[in-house]
Amino acid sequence: MQSLTTHEPSPDGEATVRVDTEADEETRVDPKLFGKFGEHLYMVGMDEAFNAKNAFEAQALHNATFASWKFQGEGTTVDGGRPPEHDSDEVAERIAGYADVHDLPDADRMGDAYRHGTALWWFPVGDEAAVRTSPDVGTAGDRAQRLEVDDPDGATGLGQWCYLPLHRTTNFEGMLTARGVGPATLSVAVHDVEPDGTLGEELDAATIEVGESYETAEFTIELPEDVDDSANALYACSVTADETAHVVLDRLLLYPDDHVHTADPELVELLGDAELPLLRWPGGNFVSGYDWEDGVGPIEERPTKPNPAWDGVESNLFGTHEFVKFCEAVGCEPMICLNAGDASAEDAAKWVEYCNGDPEETEMGALRAEHGHPEPYDITYWEIGNEIYGDWQTTWTTPEGNADRFERFEAAMRAVDDSIECLACGNRLTDWNEPLFERVPERVRWITDHVLVGSGVGPEDDSEELFNAYMALASQVMDDYEALEDRMRAAGISDPKLAITELQFFAFPEEPSVTVPTSASISEALYAATFVHEAVRSGGFVDMITHSGIGNHGGGIQKHKERVWAHPCQHYYEMGAALADGTALPVTVECATYDTDTAFATGGSQWMGQLDPVSDAPVLDPIAVDTADGDDVVVDIVHRDITAGDVETTVELDGDVSVSSASTTVLSASAMDEENTFEARENVTPTESTVDVADGAVTVTVEPLSITRVTFHRS
Repeated sequence: MQSLTTHEPSPDGEATVRVDTEADEETRVDPKLFGKFGEHLYMVGMDEAFNAKNAFEAQALHNATFASWKFQGEGTTVDGGRPPEHDSDEVAERIAGYADVHDLPDADRMGDAYRHGTALWWFPVGDEAAVRTSPDVGTAGDRAQRLEVDDPDGATGLGQWCYLPLHRTTNFEGMLTARGVGPATLSVAVHDVEPDGTLGEELDAATIEVGESYETAEFTIELPEDVDDSANALYACSVTADETAHVVLDRLLLYPDDHVHTADPELVELLGDAELPLLRWPGGNFVSGYDWEDGVGPIEERPTKPNPAWDGVESNLFGTHEFVKFCEAVGCEPMICLNAGDASAEDAAKWVEYCNGDPEETEMGALRAEHGHPEPYDITYWEIGNEIYGDWQTTWTTPEGNADRFERFEAAMRAVDDSIECLACGNRLTDWNEPLFERVPERVRWITDHVLVGSGVGPEDDSEELFNAYMALASQVMDDYEALEDRMRAAGISDPKLAITELQFFAFPEEPSVTVPTSASISEALYAATFVHEAVRSGGFVDMITHSGIGNHGGGIQKHKERVWAHPCQHYYEMGAALADGTALPVTVECATYDTDTAFATGGSQWMGQLDPVSDAPVLDPIAVDTADGDDVVVDIVHRDITAGDVETTVELDGDVSVSSASTTVLSASAMDEENTFEARENVTPTESTVDVADGAVTVTVEPLSITRVTFHRS
């Protein structure tokens, strides 16, 4: 699998990378190696804060459907998944965590309102003594918010603190679904906020008349052009009555007017700039308890439910149609990981038919058309289940159970659309895959795997050795994949494919003083690059990687206070676009090697693996690609040894190739945990320069903690 790269020792500290530009065999760099994954995930706890609130969506309010909030507990239930948390002290601590993560002024105010019948994130405003709240039932049978106001003299009701993307726009589009016990007049407004959290001046408001039946009213908010658009400027949104009123609020949505089919335009732009080829959605652990039918059709008919895998709730505002439109805006191919946990094969087949069915000839295709989307979505890639080997998944199963589920799901789905690609839930480390190969080899082409190796790192651990072990993990995993490919071929699978559908660092400091490589740092960029390199060397067996994650606990894109920025790893994926559809060229690298001595046992190692000691790992990890347009030869070099210094490296092209010039692109950092932050969003970005080239060769300095690209421009 690794014939594209040959290593020869070089003990003098210098290195040479020789590229054979006249190789006979052609290995295409599949664009799917640069895919991404996004999950509906929300979690705050265990001294960690993972925020995916509205990652895809532009909608600016928390708990916009006034739902019953779920606090996730520890451990797992008998039937899989994690239980809710009801302990009042833990709930109060969790609310305090939310306020801290989102930089809100008063967790107690949110907590007190929550304990007195107000949906979490909302609290009384105006004459608070004149407000009474209780739960009720909304348009989709889920929780709504009953609001009773007895204050004829002022604007009294509910509000929440929020951050707004005022660096992009000051205009907003809103939607309020409500009913009254008798007619009522409501006002939806955006306010300044005083330092103590008190709602200040009303910057703009919309007046909405509410009748006795649920109705949805659209409105606009136009803030002053000179409004404070700094990143830390806090605002509030309120819904109030100017007189005594008794209403039930079902949802209050607030979108900036530059949203892209409800999606965040900055997220769309970042992924589009990277020429993202493929996006996996909606999970992740989330999908094992997700009902896709909750996320289609009119917004008012979509129920809000507890998030089946994480803290918080699923509003279903971002469903199948929104996902497809998001992919269209980005320019990528959609991939769906479907529920093979508590859903049935019939549920899966209906989802395929909803997405791909003819509107004239299929029931679900007709339903899609009824929802306003007559043209089929034509989704090709369908992953049958997410990590259903683990009891952290809702309705987990056994290896034989997985084979049974795959057989039934695949048959039902292909009966609807035989052109789709079905990916089986796999695991490289146990006997999990074997029943699939024994029972239905003729139905299996794709097997998946997740590489999520890691756990807490304490002060007794050597962080540099840990980093070096991570940098060599890809080559160790590829040994497992080589054996897996052999087993698949032996079972009669003629053209087997593997997809790494989740890839990410999972190293967490157990104490603040501990430095570790993290998913938000330069380390994740190097780590992902080593897996792409090994996938290219696999000769087409590893044909897809959907890296974690977007707006999730991963190293891709972060969103905070309605600002979006790229982690260093996302910049590597932007660099990856130049390699897509190119031809990989054989490389010989002469460089030093490194060893590690420690086996880093990790949480969940039975299913996810551990970091074994490394022996004679080359310090430099290069690949070379003849670009698809034939204009350039690109050589990417990952420096994998944090304990080594700069490596003076000669990169030379062997063969009859005429080069007019050369340039370098370097993504690097000074520390393994260096990252881009809310305050410094371009701290780690690529730098470009020209470099002298003579006789098809250049000399560059490859620094530790770097990906160095040399681009030879053909004459």
